[in-house]
Amino acid sequence: GDVFTPLLDKAGLPAKYNIRNQNIILLTATILLPLSLVKDLSALAFTSILGFSAIAYTVFFIVVRSLDGTYSLSQSDNSAKFLVDNIIAKPSFDKSTMWNFDFTSLVLASNLGLAYIAHYNAPIFYRSLKNTNSKRFSKMVGISFTILTCLYIVTMCTGYSTFGDTTMGNILLNYHPNDFLGTLARLATGFSILFGFPLVLTGARESIIGATSSLGFDSIGSDKNHFALVSSILLFVTTMAVTVDDVSLVVGLTGALLGSFIVYICPGIIYAKTLEKFETGENSLKKAMSLSLIPFGLFIGGLGSYMTLKEANLV
Repeated sequence: GDVFTPLLDKAGLPAKYNIRNQNIILLTATILLPLSLVKDLSALAFTSILGFSAIAYTVFFIVVRSLDGTYSLSQSDNSAKFLVDNIIAKPSFDKSTMWNFDFTSLVLASNLGLAYIAHYNAPIFYRSLKNTNSKRFSKMVGISFTILTCLYIVTMCTGYSTFGDTTMGNILLNYHPNDFLGTLARLATGFSILFGFPLVLTGARESIIGATSSLGFDSIGSDKNHFALVSSILLFVTTMAVTVDDVSLVVGLTGALLGSFIVYICPGIIYAKTLEKFETGENSLKKAMSLSLIPFGLFIGGLGSYMTLKEANLV
């Protein structure tokens, strides 16, 4: 909604038809639903490549704008050409320091908790990997997370260096409406969301099927209920999307609560339970170390949630 609504406005769609919530519902029904009904992730390989290419361009755009001075507060010639008309908020660096670290940093920790969550699709990725084995899977995970880490670091550093304290939860909203490269970045981001969303929904679907099966409701995962299950998930997600305007609030809370559980607490419990089958002195130490992640996860989750709400002026 935040991406395609400005794009449709730029394309000349009348305001009475270009409504954020209406656009979200329309995109969900016409694009997300058909893609999310696909069961085999390998069928989405091409769209995944397109999504990654779109993300790569968006990162490239953010880097270029951080270096070319078009959003700079500098008084040199030919700079800040997108700031002179006062349509967008000007960059501010009043709160910025090189090494400042306080409780507000937990907002970033919460976001990173969500940013690195891919656990839910690990079994599906393993099954879909060609000539799959643990060694090839580990290599794939290592390469993927290395690329992801580099993209995150570059985007955060260059994005913040451009806008500072005025940086929005969706940084593309900071860029001027007449910035052509920015318009392309919004379009690229929109496509990356559309093409990447089915992968996330597949993980949610598999998790729901697994949880309900363990509770004795095996029929929920049957083929005849596939459409109903996917539609129900999309209905919930779409309701959240049209209700909440600030994506940073959703990302922060989700990362703090669910991210802390999935990244820190749950793996620690699972690993400790696995080590119980092989009682040795070394394993006892490993078990204690893994269980120490539980209070750490609770600490990060609790304070991260509080600071996210505080930053949104809700507490």
